[in-house]
Amino acid sequence: QYTPTSVGTFPVIYTVTNANGCVRKDTLLVTVVNPTIAQAGPDSTVCADAPSIQFAATPASGTWTGNGISSTGLFDPTISGTFPLVYTFGTGSCLTRDTLIVIVNPLPVVDAGTNFAQCISAGNSTKVGVPVGGTWSGNGISATGVFNPTTAGAGTHVLTYTYTNPATGCSNSDNITATIYPLPVVNAGADLFLCNQPIPVNLTGSPAGGTWTGSGITNPSGVFTPSIIGNFPLVYTYTNANGCTKTDT
Repeated sequence: QYTPTSVGTFPVIYTVTNANGCVRKDTLLVTVVNPTIAQAGPDSTVCADAPSIQFAATPASGTWTGNGISSTGLFDPTISGTFPLVYTFGTGSCLTRDTLIVIVNPLPVVDAGTNFAQCISAGNSTKVGVPVGGTWSGNGISATGVFNPTTAGAGTHVLTYTYTNPATGCSNSDNITATIYPLPVVNAGADLFLCNQPIPVNLTGSPAGGTWTGSGITNPSGVFTPSIIGNFPLVYTYTNANGCTKTDT
């Protein structure tokens, strides 16, 4: 058994003595060189949604082993955890190894809330995502979560809440859907000039099914009876199937 202790070329002699006392020797030369040191590179920290990472160890043409990494050094950070990745270079007694640690941080769990629907005439509302401290984006919503249905406009809008974990720098998003209903098109009809006689006048608003209010209205379905001289605003109010209300006068 030969144990190298320094770099160089060393003769190693093998001697055999037979039963007659005759001696024979043979010599081999052992050349001892410094091994090439494998260098895996610096440790790394990434988020679980990061793209695949190609590690470039030195010298090239070695072999990688470890969870999530190919033999050529392509690492896929899909699972959070701590991963020791080993790079091996050389063969036999000149084989060397180096290890780098990859920490894959999980994405934060983000909840934007529930979908909602409202009329375009509804006032502003504030949406709150979890964890707090994230930002909103989408039609009609400010970064702080104030939603304006008029700015958004009628239709369906995707609102996105994005949160970044300050401890890890990892981000995640969640979406909710805002459905904004338009107001109905309401027409109370043309203005009227009437004489001061108690003769009922039937009013017709569009769409049908609304209600009338105002001085002189004797029936909310649309009967006006003049009783005194003057100007009378008569208001026709209609609410559609989505609960959206509009008036005309």
